[in-house]
Amino acid sequence: MNELLFHSSWWLMACIAAGGIVAFVAGNRRLDKNLQRIGLAVLALAAILGLLRFFFPTARERMENRSRAIVKAVDNKDWNGLSSLLDSDTAVCSPSRVLKGGRDQIVAAARGVIDSQEVKSVSVLSIESVQTQTLITVSLEIYSVQEATQGRPVTSSWQMDYEQSGDQWILQKITVLRVENETGEDFNPRLPAPLD
Repeated sequence: MNELLFHSSWWLMACIAAGGIVAFVAGNRRLDKNLQRIGLAVLALAAILGLLRFFFPTARERMENRSRAIVKAVDNKDWNGLSSLLDSDTAVCSPSRVLKGGRDQIVAAARGVIDSQEVKSVSVLSIESVQTQTLITVSLEIYSVQEATQGRPVTSSWQMDYEQSGDQWILQKITVLRVENETGEDFNPRLPAPLD
């Protein structure tokens, strides 16, 4: 119920609002006050759901926003901002191993990759999240443009796992799932040497 109230899809709210408008217009044409009131009530319900979603974001929405902010910090080369969005024990992983562990190492590796690949821009193409109890997994499809590929865009898939600890959500790991066509357990991203 909490998910329906606070994480309603925008398309669902639009459908509810459209139903309210249709009922109101039909009631107005027939001069039926009850149908008009029902239409207004349904329209008000859509507005309330929209306001709840906007003013009271769920943990999932907050973690989606945090994930977007991480990508934006990398795009802006805001290394202090990136550092503030990561937790001290965050790890960057491939599907089979830990590549970098700890906030400072991740920021240094990100800075190194951005500089060596001459990345011009990084942006989020799509984002989805799933919550199971105290774990939120945010899946991102990221689009980047860099000089290393002669300006040809590169897409990559990432997952960010947040675990609840009291009232806080801790970013446990960032998993690189795919960069262009490189995937799988033998995936070897262009990061400086992995952890030993």
